[in-house]
Amino acid sequence: MQATQLKERFSQVEQCIDNAAQMCEMSSDVPDRLRTCLSELERESDHASQVAEQGQGPDQLRQCVSKLEKIGDRAMQACSQTEYVDVQLQNAVRQARKAISTLKQHLH
Repeated sequence: MQATQLKERFSQVEQCIDNAAQMCEMSSDVPDRLRTCLSELERESDHASQVAEQGQGPDQLRQCVSKLEKIGDRAMQACSQTEYVDVQLQNAVRQARKAISTLKQHLH
């Protein structure tokens, strides 16, 4: 994947994660587990962006994206295990997870 494509994909992932995190902040009725997952996603996304910008190598980048994917899976689980999570927040989490998955597919 070319550097410009990679940057675009990361930008999409970050935007989706930020969107989910903002919705989480606006909603008062979010399970702590989901809040924690979204905070972790934001931190790991920032770390992955730094790895990509510094050109630390494809293996490290894949590792970061795999970590993002696992955190995204936990966030999805947190949404499905709780019946009162706002539908828009659930959709934002799904969208973020899908963007991470798409990025991972393009890296492999």
